[in-house]
Amino acid sequence: MELQEVLYTRQSIRHYKDGDVPEEDIIKMVKAAGTAPSGKNVQNWHFIAIKNKDLMDKISDTIVAKNEEIALEIDKKDSERGAKFRKFVKNFTLFFLKAPVLVVVYTANYYPSGYHELTFMDAPKKATDDILLRRNPGMQSLGAAIENFTLSAIDLGYGTCWLTSANYAAAEIEQLLRDEIGFEKEGYFMAAMLTLGVPQDNPKSPKKKELAEIYTFVE
Repeated sequence: MELQEVLYTRQSIRHYKDGDVPEEDIIKMVKAAGTAPSGKNVQNWHFIAIKNKDLMDKISDTIVAKNEEIALEIDKKDSERGAKFRKFVKNFTLFFLKAPVLVVVYTANYYPSGYHELTFMDAPKKATDDILLRRNPGMQSLGAAIENFTLSAIDLGYGTCWLTSANYAAAEIEQLLRDEIGFEKEGYFMAAMLTLGVPQDNPKSPKKKELAEIYTFVE
């Protein structure tokens, strides 16, 4: 595809056709992700591609268990809100279990320029949190890598859905992957997941904002 076609084709895919995604294609996507820009060239990303349905089921079960743990606490204050939280997780996990591939994306903390200097001069915590958390360059770098992965997938005839909704269960998923496949990378933590596969025909996509809402030009 031409670049503009790839960009305008991209959408979050939640329904996939039956069929495999060869590892050689996944490798192409990861290589594309690896070309993304990153602060100080730290390249703070790692992709785990999972086809094993048993492991995907266990990840789903882990998310559901964590969801229930949280929902039970919410029930103590608002049972209607707890029920709503439970309902969401079922829809979320059911669709990713039907994807041919689940990609778990890890990243590492990145301390931006000025952070250590602000810390050294005993700047208020609000100032250091602002540069590290609110404007987080490390996550910006990771976002570029994930977008490259996604666009490469489209170019190869696949679709993805970028998932962060289950991040409340990230610590539990990390432990599961340590136990099941022995994965641990020093300083890295789970930041997102991606479903991957061949999209079903004519996927729907929500309307995007008008140009005037996202663009300001100063001559």
